[in-house]
Amino acid sequence: AKCVASAAGCLPQAVDPMEPEKRRRQDPALVTGNVKFQVSLPSGRCEDVWVASSGTVCDLKVAAQEALGQPFLTLTADGCLLNPWESLQAAGLEDGDCIAAVAQQPKVAATKSAFAVWCVGGYRVLTWGDPDTGGDSNAVQNQLKNIQQVCATGSAFAAMLADGSVITWGDPEYGGDCSPVRGQLRNVRKLHATWWAFAAILAD
Repeated sequence: AKCVASAAGCLPQAVDPMEPEKRRRQDPALVTGNVKFQVSLPSGRCEDVWVASSGTVCDLKVAAQEALGQPFLTLTADGCLLNPWESLQAAGLEDGDCIAAVAQQPKVAATKSAFAVWCVGGYRVLTWGDPDTGGDSNAVQNQLKNIQQVCATGSAFAAMLADGSVITWGDPEYGGDCSPVRGQLRNVRKLHATWWAFAAILAD
């Protein structure tokens, strides 16, 4: 038993039987099922990050952002951009792998009563405001992969993806529904917007 000094001498101190378990829970390296990754920034700063082996790339991204104190990170492995929604296993990541992290500058687009925050190469757009003018993007979130550009009309948003496709949401009368021309929206290189409509510049 531990003892503490007092005027009366050394008195026994009670030992918490749960202390070893508490230490184990606090140290991610001791948690069964965790895997470790070495995440580094271009500056050379590097941190060891632990996540559950059953987790996703998004879990790894969140842990890396907390460890590095840097938000809006994009992760790559062997030069390939990692999809945050894939499991670690599906992404081919294993215990001890080295991950490169790049801090992205968030960008903002706005309709008349809604906002959208996004990063180039990101897999998500954060929206809020009036749902009827683009403030609710839940219906298209799973389609937003490797975003390159987001622009807005008065009441709708359009996102151009790395594969040259376009995803829209918001008021259809302001361009929020591109289904009538979806077949033509291929190899898009740039988007432009007026108050009422979108225009796409194609590679050809």
